[in-house]
Amino acid sequence: MTGYIVYNGFRYPAEPPDPAVRLIRAGKNKGVDIRPLPNTAAVAAFLPAGGALPRETIRILTDPSAGFLGNRPDFVLFWDKDVRLARAMEAAGWRLFNRAEAVALCDDKAATHLRLAAVGIPMPATVTAPMTYFHIDPGPAAVFLREAARLLGFPMVVKECFGSLGGQVYLARDPTELARLADAMAARPFLCQQYIPGGNTDKRLYVVGDRVAAAMTRHNRADFRANIAGGGVSAAYSPTAEEQALAVESCRVLGLDFGGVDMLDDGGRPLVCEVNASAYLAEIERVTGVDVASEIIQCLMHNA
Repeated sequence: MTGYIVYNGFRYPAEPPDPAVRLIRAGKNKGVDIRPLPNTAAVAAFLPAGGALPRETIRILTDPSAGFLGNRPDFVLFWDKDVRLARAMEAAGWRLFNRAEAVALCDDKAATHLRLAAVGIPMPATVTAPMTYFHIDPGPAAVFLREAARLLGFPMVVKECFGSLGGQVYLARDPTELARLADAMAARPFLCQQYIPGGNTDKRLYVVGDRVAAAMTRHNRADFRANIAGGGVSAAYSPTAEEQALAVESCRVLGLDFGGVDMLDDGGRPLVCEVNASAYLAEIERVTGVDVASEIIQCLMHNA
């Protein structure tokens, strides 16, 4: 089997990121040839019929340095958020892990919440901000700010819908801070979410296929966010049967082949906070000793 792993070429212009390196190595150990392909080296071409083309066609043109695998590689590990490229690859007949729609749902936190809440997955109470086409004073509609404060109370978590590593997540302690954050968002979509006490500790369950392959806790003494990138520390964790079932169901509903499910504890009740289509591997592999990359390759081999 031969395929690509697509990653963010803008963020990693010189060499593939750590997850790609781990997956390439895991593939090699199982006889699967995985070629690194930054999204900056792939072009989706929508070609009309005419000349040598008997009908309209979609082709993915790749930089020669990536190693051309023909018009249809066996698979693509899609480790990026370039949803347009992912959809074009699928339209060209390429099999993606994860699929374009699953990547899109996880990339947009409001879309994640909407899809999961619609089937009864427990999550923190959430209010999404109205669409803003351009920045106007006084920012988002006053009715939204009023209702968010009434429904969620303070402190309140404010999240941009598109973000990574906790960098676009904020805490509003009162209406003034909420108004300031909302105004600063300008036209960027965002949501407001119930603050769960102890939110600086969470659990990440890494789902591969139909089971939880590994899990860890994350805790940050200096911040309300538990992210490792923000200074959090981790430890191996044995999830309960309820947590495992919730994580697997969340990935199934979102259409993920694999993904990291972040959970908060609300008085003993697990709540799904976020789901990541391309969660990092290094920390969870380090603290658990589980080769999650090999688990993903095994899933790919079974389903490709």
